[in-house]
Amino acid sequence: MNILDRIRRHMSRALMVASATALIASGCGGGAPQTIDDDRIPVLTARVERGDLRRLRTYAGSVEGIRQATVYGRIAETVVRVHVSEGQKVSAGATLVSFDESGPGSAIRQARALAEDARRNAEKFQRLFEQGAVSEQERDARQTAYDVARADYESAQDRAVVTAPISGIVTEVYTRAGRQLASGEPLALVAAVDTIRVLVDVSVYESGDLAEGQRVTIRAELDTSMVAIGWIDQISASADADTRTVSLEILADNLDRRFLPGMFVRAEIELETRAQVVMVAREALVYRESGMGAFVVRDSVAHFVAVNAGIESGDRVEIKSGLTEGEEVVVLGQNNIQEGTKVDPTEETRRSSASAAP
Repeated sequence: MNILDRIRRHMSRALMVASATALIASGCGGGAPQTIDDDRIPVLTARVERGDLRRLRTYAGSVEGIRQATVYGRIAETVVRVHVSEGQKVSAGATLVSFDESGPGSAIRQARALAEDARRNAEKFQRLFEQGAVSEQERDARQTAYDVARADYESAQDRAVVTAPISGIVTEVYTRAGRQLASGEPLALVAAVDTIRVLVDVSVYESGDLAEGQRVTIRAELDTSMVAIGWIDQISASADADTRTVSLEILADNLDRRFLPGMFVRAEIELETRAQVVMVAREALVYRESGMGAFVVRDSVAHFVAVNAGIESGDRVEIKSGLTEGEEVVVLGQNNIQEGTKVDPTEETRRSSASAAP
């Protein structure tokens, strides 16, 4: 039987005792109540510890690259080839996607035909000008038309090959070979991710505890073993009038490139650290008429001790006075005991706190 079952069993038996006592008292004309069970009360206990305690504040956010760019198609054409895959490292100028240049409805083919026609006209009017059959103005107009058509063709050729605007990692590919796309559709996302950016919104009432340069631990939402250490890089100078929030820009090193744009993360901002303080599980603290305290177990007897608490971190609370390292305190079953109650303690084997420094 575990400690929770024992405590529940004791509470049930205590109710039975109370009921039986009331019946005996009424049946005996109000005589002295009789003791039915004097077993010690089962409680769960834990040790008062000493260690480093960090006060944290956690916010949700999503990852961006320190620089990133979504690449869009600039012509309505069929994709011939996608030259990259997600996770691939590319340099600025590397080809990402190629479009069809030769199809019957190809804008590039049409631009090439117009440029070729304009070239022939320009050459024709140049010969006529040399023969005195047309004016210089007419010759120049045909040459200008050719120059424009040639520029349009070169531009169409340029739009048919989409290149990376920055060096980085291809984190998203939105198209595939054979797709007919409209102009302006997204093709890929390229991000420089050696350093990542996380943007979070913070209540204006909490922003007073924050400062640029404060240490931040970034944890992946779906895999908390993925961790990056960063810092607050910028705090917006003004709050949003509608939401009453302040924007934080957090930067973190990501040299192993495990964090990629779009991932949801938790940003744990370290507000302060207390070194080697006495601390106890939050569950150990109870409130009585005299104030806040904890039940310390000595020789199987519970004694209520007033405490002065400090900062909290995770499931740990700093104790400035009242308890000493190594003392055994009740963390479950306090409602069943009072000063001087005899108890049957079961010590919790291990407690952990993600916020306590290792």
